[in-house]
Amino acid sequence: MAASGGKETIKLKAPGTGFMDTWRAMGPGVAAAMTGIGASHIMHAPTAGAKYGYDLLWVILAAYILKYCAFEFAHRYTMVKGETIINAYHRNGNWPLWFMIFQGFANTVGIAGRALGCAAMLWAAFPFMSLELWGTAILLIVIAILWIGSYKAVESICKVLIIIFALSCFIAFALQAPPPMEYLSRLVPTLPPIGAMLLFGSMFGYFPTTLEVAPMQSNWAVDKKVGMVKVNELRAQGHTVDMDKNYMKNSLTLFKRDMNITYFISMITGMIFLIVGASVLNPMGLVPAGSQMGATIARIYTDTFGAWIFPVIIAGGVAALFSTVFTYFDGQARVTEECTVRLFKKWDKPGPRKLIYRGMQVIWLVAGVGIIYGLPKPIFVVQVASVMALAFSPVLYWLTIKAIKDNFKSDFERELLPSKFMMAMAWIGTVSLVGLTVYVLYMKFG
Repeated sequence: MAASGGKETIKLKAPGTGFMDTWRAMGPGVAAAMTGIGASHIMHAPTAGAKYGYDLLWVILAAYILKYCAFEFAHRYTMVKGETIINAYHRNGNWPLWFMIFQGFANTVGIAGRALGCAAMLWAAFPFMSLELWGTAILLIVIAILWIGSYKAVESICKVLIIIFALSCFIAFALQAPPPMEYLSRLVPTLPPIGAMLLFGSMFGYFPTTLEVAPMQSNWAVDKKVGMVKVNELRAQGHTVDMDKNYMKNSLTLFKRDMNITYFISMITGMIFLIVGASVLNPMGLVPAGSQMGATIARIYTDTFGAWIFPVIIAGGVAALFSTVFTYFDGQARVTEECTVRLFKKWDKPGPRKLIYRGMQVIWLVAGVGIIYGLPKPIFVVQVASVMALAFSPVLYWLTIKAIKDNFKSDFERELLPSKFMMAMAWIGTVSLVGLTVYVLYMKFG
């Protein structure tokens, strides 16, 4: 560093790209994956396998391919521009901000469904409280942890439990898996079975996760101070920044690893949940439903390993679903906060920001409790929320593509544009999600 008029010239070294560098850099991609490894994997995938065998396996692969660019572009935008992608959305007018605020309120259904799913897993192990009381307790615990600010330790425990749960899933798959050609042949798209339309739309809505997670992922990348976020922060403080020639190259390498590793693991795990559900639950005629959801899903593992594995599976399932509820409570509230202070600039102060953030969580708590007691059917509630997420997704996808196209203007930024192939895939994903939304709604209600 060199002094210059009271300020400094700061040389930013290129980050390393070794194993430990990659581990430390991982964050926004992991957080995004945590929103998906919950309702989609633990609720939709086993249900699809139990009811329809391998017929819907191709949907998981297709959903991951179609949505990939939405999450990659949102994260890339923050890496290159050094700001949240919500800024880019706002340049199209105020309507995208109102759209995301509305989506936040609509997501109450999804949050309640995830809490119910977590409650069903707990109720399977500890039936001394009702399903509804467990669901309410989960929402209250999430808010308490967020407001106290002590989630870091809980997150570490949850990650360990999720790893145990995922390993159990892989082992169960290895022991129960049918011949590969029996399910690999189902990766070719076919029309969904009769009666599967709601679940079909739900899977496209929630795998790999909902598209409102794209701006959440961008916000988490801002908090992690990745790429140009760190550069812009130093420049705003009046410093001159001298970037190592490999600073952005290595930063983008780490971002892609964070994105791709967690994305791939999430996809494979989701497919395994469906395959094991099809091979274990389908022959027994068991379908996860109602308060028995947790116990039914646990049968996948207890029938493979014996009753001793039950507490491990319940703990892992609770950790995965709890992490999903927590991540949405935090990420969606942040998005609502950012949108609101852009619409009402006088509220862009620490006090009002905290009120908006916490106020949204209180609204979800009250409305969520109402849904939990009014409709205590976790699978059905999450399916309804998933179809709503599918209907919202094309708008967010289009806004994300437009953010990249309209805002990468300098030579430096244009060199970091996605490839023509990825841009084409993004447009294919957007158009496909529009077509799927129309198809599902027409077949279900037309």
